[in-house]
Amino acid sequence: MTVEEKISTFSEEFEKLPGITVINEIDGFKPLFMTSNGLELLGLTLDELVATRENYQNLFFKSNYISDYLESLESLIELEGLDETYTFFHQVKIQGSFQWYAASIKVFHTEAHFQPTHTITCAVPLKDYEWTIKRAERLMEETDFARKNLEKYVKLSPREVETLGLAGKGIRTNVIAERLNISSDTVNSHLKSLRKKLEVSNSFELLEYARAYDLL
Repeated sequence: MTVEEKISTFSEEFEKLPGITVINEIDGFKPLFMTSNGLELLGLTLDELVATRENYQNLFFKSNYISDYLESLESLIELEGLDETYTFFHQVKIQGSFQWYAASIKVFHTEAHFQPTHTITCAVPLKDYEWTIKRAERLMEETDFARKNLEKYVKLSPREVETLGLAGKGIRTNVIAERLNISSDTVNSHLKSLRKKLEVSNSFELLEYARAYDLL
């Protein structure tokens, strides 16, 4: 069964699902199908949506975030297999402003030798979940911070990473020294090196790095 035949077979069922259902090519995330509720929000017909092709990402998403996610998705599919479902938060540009959605995505179609070619996404709006939106916004900010500063972070030694994680939690120098079984002078030396390598000047900026790289 081709992907077009599969969409035709299940399109009526997709319309009954909660949220917005979208079928995309994995290559370039080009759209092939969207339920009518999503098309109405975007103000497009299905043909107009399909015609956006690779521009779909730039037209309707925060491009840096979604491109990073899609790169990670391909790796996840390769590692975890074709049957896994992956969930993420993202923002969609609707009528000139970005709105938050939670989405679940998995492989929808494969071709020869089980090569995945298309994904199916079911997205629901988060406008009524203010707490979740704030968490999603913080997650996006941290992800963007981590991406922009990765080149500096990877220059840290393993011991400097340990020190960063403990300092990010607000632990005093003498306690860090006890936990790492090193002297306070060595801890101060690591902190000085961290500030230089990460180009920061205070504890709050160190905390940003510790949070962004899951050291807390």
